[in-house]
Amino acid sequence: MMLKLRHVDRQFQALRQTEGVWKRQGWEAEIAYPSRSGRWVALSDEARRWQGWLQPRIWLEKMAPELAALASASGVEEQAVRLIAASEQPLRWPMPELAYQGLSLGRLVDGSELPAQALLRVSTELGPVWLSKVPAPTHPVLDSARLESLPLPLRFELGRSRISLSLLRSVCLGDMLLVQQAAPRVSCHGRVLGRYQRSDEGIVMEWQTEEDRPEDGPAVADVRQLPVRLEFVLQQSMVTLAELQQLCQGRLLPVQTGAEQRVEVRANGALLGRGELVQLDGHLGVEMTQWQGEVADVE
Repeated sequence: MMLKLRHVDRQFQALRQTEGVWKRQGWEAEIAYPSRSGRWVALSDEARRWQGWLQPRIWLEKMAPELAALASASGVEEQAVRLIAASEQPLRWPMPELAYQGLSLGRLVDGSELPAQALLRVSTELGPVWLSKVPAPTHPVLDSARLESLPLPLRFELGRSRISLSLLRSVCLGDMLLVQQAAPRVSCHGRVLGRYQRSDEGIVMEWQTEEDRPEDGPAVADVRQLPVRLEFVLQQSMVTLAELQQLCQGRLLPVQTGAEQRVEVRANGALLGRGELVQLDGHLGVEMTQWQGEVADVE
């Protein structure tokens, strides 16, 4: 079933966003439909960063009212276009996005030939200009300082192991799961950020660029031998972006009380249960002490 969604035109969306930015700056700008009467000329800056339309007669009446009164009614638009082309700065406005070195002018058209869509009307000293294309505004809509409080979930992993599905089914409470690849990683939404060191004082992060590449393994001939990736998670912490930046600069993150007794054991991302971190013949291991209610319960 097709959803009935509002269609959004990318160029018109840019006009609407620019309207909001300029209004907040105190400048006169609004989305509206231009008049279909009179004669119009298309114009843009030489780089075509912005494009629009204006009525030469109105421009001439603002620029040189005496000259407009003397101009013949039949050729006033043509005379105005020639004067616009000869002027060094025929348009003056406060928006820095509309700065230009020179203008490119199109041919005169009747109002009936204008685009049948709303445009961004900008008021100037010499009459309105109706913009159909604008560059991105220089003022950001979202204050970057607000992102400093953005919550980020950090996962502090002890290491990983590979185990077959059939062997995993035989694991009981009290069994030891060996951490085959002891690598203290820090990740956020599955993306590895770096490593960490743990001490009695807390956790110190070591930021580094490290890709979390999948490991190749032998071909599987039996469903029961399907590989399962076990992840052993010391703790999960929610921090802000500002706090993460401080952690990457050496700030200590406290270790949660009893974290070594409640290590999460995850199979392909799903929480299987929890156990105690132990030393097993010189290697890290986790003794299973608790099963999660549902294997598919992914936290």
